[in-house]
Amino acid sequence: MVAGGVGAVSLALAWPGIALYDTMRQAEQLSGHALDDWHPPVMARLWGLFPARLGTAPLFALQTAAFYAGLALVFAALPRLRPGVAALAAVALVIPADWQSVVVKDAQMVAALTLATGAVAWFHLRGRPLPRGAVAGVVALLGYALLVRANAAFGVVPLALAWGGWLGATGLIRRAALAVGGVLAVLAVSPVVNHHLLGAGASHVERVLPVFDLAGIAHFGGALPPRINRSAWAEVERRRCYSPYLWDALGDDSRCGFVASALGLQGANGDGLIGEWIRTVVANPVPYGRHRLAHLNATLRWIVPFGQPNAGAPPDSQPNTRGLGGGGTWRTRAPAWVARALAATPFGWPAVWWAASLGFGWAVAGAARSPGRDLALGLLISASAMTLGFAVVSIASDLRYHLWSMVATTLALLVVRATVTIPRMRLVTAAGAVAIVAAAGLIARIVLPAGGWG
Repeated sequence: MVAGGVGAVSLALAWPGIALYDTMRQAEQLSGHALDDWHPPVMARLWGLFPARLGTAPLFALQTAAFYAGLALVFAALPRLRPGVAALAAVALVIPADWQSVVVKDAQMVAALTLATGAVAWFHLRGRPLPRGAVAGVVALLGYALLVRANAAFGVVPLALAWGGWLGATGLIRRAALAVGGVLAVLAVSPVVNHHLLGAGASHVERVLPVFDLAGIAHFGGALPPRINRSAWAEVERRRCYSPYLWDALGDDSRCGFVASALGLQGANGDGLIGEWIRTVVANPVPYGRHRLAHLNATLRWIVPFGQPNAGAPPDSQPNTRGLGGGGTWRTRAPAWVARALAATPFGWPAVWWAASLGFGWAVAGAARSPGRDLALGLLISASAMTLGFAVVSIASDLRYHLWSMVATTLALLVVRATVTIPRMRLVTAAGAVAIVAAAGLIARIVLPAGGWG
């Protein structure tokens, strides 16, 4: 009841949803009947089922309803929570809930996974198997999540395997191999689905990661990117176009777009870029490692200065001529202000959430098997694996990329608190690890000079 009421209030406050640049690009593609895979075609196809005059409202209503329905199902499946525990969970979910006001792929993915989790929890925590209809619904939701976010495979595949009995498989190596194989299979099949089933054209979005990594390798003393000479690279460094925080400047024509152009981000000269990227990574492991670790720290918002941007959801739609989205009033600005304030605390630091998913995942793994233990462990593995994926497949550091890790970890800890008995020492150890990570982040924000992305 409470989750449903909060969902209704959220719908009223943010109606008809906030539209970002990505949202408007998909609307333009829909109107022109020419989709590409830079933005998720599955989201555009879903949007296309509704009349264009409704704008962002249908997708906003769907994602908000799915998110809060999932939460309601989880809460209903648990024994009555203590007020303090419920209040702490509510605080932990403020940032993900605030992002549900924005019609964007990250919010869509989180909504689909939260509803799938709620359906599984509703039956599993009661010791009942999922009916065929529920199984079909969960599979559809997981499939949508996989297609709507390119790196969702890192979190969705372990979650699906856990719900399918993977946690009971013998041998850690076998389970890891199944998970890695599943992720690779999804990454290989997704482009085929996007291009041949959903009718999206190729945008060469897969070349962005090589561009970012090749620039990072050069910045940390490795080989120069292909077709970039020393004088050109000196100009890149002078303009500070490389940043471990995000790749954008390398493709921005007003700054260093010549880097992406030379590497073939959109041109025919990029046909061999993937091979050049792999060879350069193999030949320059130390610079590559330094670049990826620097980016991982940035996206985890751990040892960084105070005032990192791109944390809370925008309270207003970007200006557009299509009349898409709403916002810009106290109804969206007040929740956004609360979420942004919370993002400045450990509740908004993905490093703390990662420590929680890893630490409490270890603690839960030591408990006796039960429906609650397996459900919680699957969520914690999903959260930690999703974050781990950013170590190798990530080009930007927006907080919205980590929303599922926040939600999955929160729901897992609620299930653990209500249904699982864990040795006290394991809980203390896990909590201590989280406290250490949070303390290190706090010290960094006190010591380092305030700044943005750099």
